Amino acid sequence: MELSEEQMEAIRLKAEEGDRDAQYELGWRHAIGMGFDMDDEVALDWLSKAAEQGHPLAQNNLGARYYSGDGVELDILQAYIWFYRAASQNDRKAAKNRDAVFRQLSEEQKDKARAVLPRP
Repeated sequence: MELSEEQMEAIRLKAEEGDRDAQYELGWRHAIGMGFDMDDEVALDWLSKAAEQGHPLAQNNLGARYYSGDGVELDILQAYIWFYRAASQNDRKAAKNRDAVFRQLSEEQKDKARAVLPRP
């Protein structure tokens, strides 16, 4: 969906004010170049901010980036952690991703994940 200049500015301002939905949208739009310049570094910054605030789509996106090494260093433990956080908010896609990645973790990585994630 194309946005007007006013709409793009409103999203940017909300994102800067800490609105996690706006941060996710701004990150997503920068990632694909829709309404904003395509800029993976800027996209990753906004997606990370939204994910840290608990936005499940941003968390799933970060998990996918860590899993593939897209814009970040490949790290399947971090991928699992982000998928886990998104899945804990009933994100079905993230739950499938979490389960698939869990099977790839070493026992040491599973122990590290258990140490940082809340108990179910």
